[in-house]
Amino acid sequence: MLVDVFRLRRAGEKLSEADFLVSPPVRGYLCSWSYAGGYRAGTPLRVQAVTLTACGRASGAALLPPLHNFRVVRFNGGGLILAGDEEVEVRRRHSEVYRQAWFCKPASQRESG
Repeated sequence: MLVDVFRLRRAGEKLSEADFLVSPPVRGYLCSWSYAGGYRAGTPLRVQAVTLTACGRASGAALLPPLHNFRVVRFNGGGLILAGDEEVEVRRRHSEVYRQAWFCKPASQRESG
């Protein structure tokens, strides 16, 4: 699905309304997948993830860091909000994990230029 994604957080902190309004969207295709996430109490865990790519395949280069353990927070005619964990590389071989939310608004093929 071709969407415009507006990030709602920076480093885990909610964006102010002013910052949100000046942030440009990132256009791409939503792609989701699941993977083995270790074990809890002897039961294998599955992690759901979603990313945004230019090609429409989860194996494509991500336009935004993926959201892991995501869930749909809100869904209406204007779009949907996905929330999850975003892993960001802060320096070589070291990453930080932050809460992130995306507002995803459907985009038409005609608008993509």
